[in-house]
Amino acid sequence: MEREKFECPNCGNEMTVDLKEFVDVTENPEYKTQIMNGQFFLVKCPKCGDETLAEYPVMYMDPSKKLTVYMVPDHDPALLSQLNNLDIPDNEIDEEAVFRVVSSADQLLEKILIADGGRDDRLIELYKAVIIQNIREEWPEVQHEDLLYFLGQGEEYFIAWGIENAKGEQMTINLEDKFYNILKDEYLEALSIPAGKYAEVNEAWLQERVELEG
Repeated sequence: MEREKFECPNCGNEMTVDLKEFVDVTENPEYKTQIMNGQFFLVKCPKCGDETLAEYPVMYMDPSKKLTVYMVPDHDPALLSQLNNLDIPDNEIDEEAVFRVVSSADQLLEKILIADGGRDDRLIELYKAVIIQNIREEWPEVQHEDLLYFLGQGEEYFIAWGIENAKGEQMTINLEDKFYNILKDEYLEALSIPAGKYAEVNEAWLQERVELEG
């Protein structure tokens, strides 16, 4: 565990914070809970009591889901190459393991929710792209990053941030299992990632691999 100094944006007080750079949620399930409820990256100033978001690089590991996510804000484009140049013996590569790179706490949360829902984040990104095509005529300002996969009380849906429904609430779009499986059958092969390799699966990554009509 490293220690880092942060300056409170409210009062200017300098505080020292313990950074949890490697998180194994099998050993420390409380860290997953903190990430899910938005508390993990919050730093509270002991002087004024103000809370501020202090995101820093974290290697998130959930062996039970075979999921590893490296969250690095404002990371260098060369990060993926550096990670994927690490030598791993063939007999230690797990074909089912998922390795991802993200740049924010929101993206980390989404990857966790996708794994908890038993979904594939590559197909979820493709699903988002289809949704955007279908709603852009009515909401032309909506962007790919405005959609967030969510899993709650056994239901799966996408939250469309910045778009309100008739009740003045954030619009949600249910994930249809049948359509998800159609995308899986038709596109998963084109979205393949070499086993044991990290990937930053997002809109830009998707556009390099799939050309959608419209």
